[in-house]
Amino acid sequence: MLDRFPYDLQLAILRFLSAKDIVRLCSTCRTLYNLMGDRSLWHHALSRLLLVFPQPRLSRYLDDLDAEQLKAQVVQSARLDARWHRPNYRPRMVQNFHCDSAVEHVNLVAGGRWLVIVLYDGSLQLHELGAKPGIRSRTSSRDESVFYLSSRQSFTDDHEDLIILQMGVRYNQCNIYVYHVAVVDPSPTFFLIGKISVTGSVWCCASGSRYLVYGLDSGGGEMVLHVCAVGADNPEAPNPQVSMNIGPWSADEDFSISVLSEHQLMLAYHGGLSIYEIPSAPPDAAQTRRVQPVWSRHCDIGSGIYRISPYSWGPHRHPVVIIGTRALHVLRVGRYDDADAAAGGTAVDYREIPYPLAPGVELGYMGLGAVGLRRAIWDSTKTRNGVLYVHFRTYSLPRSILGLNEDDPDFGSEELGVSGCLGSFTVALDPEEHLVNLSLEEGSGRVCLLLNNIMTGARRISVIDVV
Repeated sequence: MLDRFPYDLQLAILRFLSAKDIVRLCSTCRTLYNLMGDRSLWHHALSRLLLVFPQPRLSRYLDDLDAEQLKAQVVQSARLDARWHRPNYRPRMVQNFHCDSAVEHVNLVAGGRWLVIVLYDGSLQLHELGAKPGIRSRTSSRDESVFYLSSRQSFTDDHEDLIILQMGVRYNQCNIYVYHVAVVDPSPTFFLIGKISVTGSVWCCASGSRYLVYGLDSGGGEMVLHVCAVGADNPEAPNPQVSMNIGPWSADEDFSISVLSEHQLMLAYHGGLSIYEIPSAPPDAAQTRRVQPVWSRHCDIGSGIYRISPYSWGPHRHPVVIIGTRALHVLRVGRYDDADAAAGGTAVDYREIPYPLAPGVELGYMGLGAVGLRRAIWDSTKTRNGVLYVHFRTYSLPRSILGLNEDDPDFGSEELGVSGCLGSFTVALDPEEHLVNLSLEEGSGRVCLLLNNIMTGARRISVIDVV
């Protein structure tokens, strides 16, 4: 019946279907099968995906892809959605690479095709997976060593990843470096957008838009957040532009900073969440302002390891998602404007969503992990004790927090789930190996592990392809 309609009308109808339904329908007869070769059909489908879940590199090269390449991207996404929350599934492929024992951190970028490697001396390297050995590197001063590293994703038109190195120079002094990983060129590269020298005990660093923020103990039991302007034109950041005293802070209370906009930042800590307004720069930059949160909520986030989603700076604002030990914490922060500043507050839609578990069942241990815009993963093996496998929990975020309509054809309820779905898989390791770092590139479903042998000190990188 459908094959009797004009060609343009057939395409218009297919554009309302999901990728899976398109493939099924076009398999029913030769006439419809030929429609799957139409480039505009898959270009439309992939554009819809990228509008909701940005991938800067893929967006830039969208017009250069042919019909088969576009179709492969759409079908890959649908398969990944379907598999991510299956229990005890087997990843399609696991690749292992030996690496230098000085490797401290690894992170996937550019659709999972490239790997950023951070060495103990602060050197940054880029490796293309599956290609001949080749390194693009930037080396910092040899008298420094990495003792804190944050790798937080953000999405704009020209970069997708952010690396912050806090590197020791001498006792009670360190340098903080901020890099962007640009992904729009034929091969990614990183460039320095900020550097600042700090004296004192730095607790946490974060960056977003044009700001670097770090927390520094005042010396009197209070926490001061310092905000500095950064940028590629002037990477040698000056003294803090704004210093915010948020009050007494326990020496046992870790926290994580997220820069939500040029006007707001968020603190996540064991006891809850707080959002602060970034005040305008005072005439005297050395002046410290005492501030109060414009929004806060007491909740059980968990301690030690904070799994927080990246934040997109484009027109489609995603919620901030925190994977807590007992529940999912979701904040959708409204756009900040002059009216918010005048009212002394901001609009925050906060929800705490329990994990989809049967009554009486607990989630269990949560170790190193990562959370993206639609998926999350974490290590769920509390102790190895010579066991040859490490178990990972995978989680498809609830469609209710993603701003998707219930009848959205691209994201059916069986893929993302109305309330979220949990899955799992296992990876074989040597008995003496332990997980040092985990990275997720959710567009490709690729997971990267940095592993350390506690007996020999040898390290290796394991790259896991889910589909």
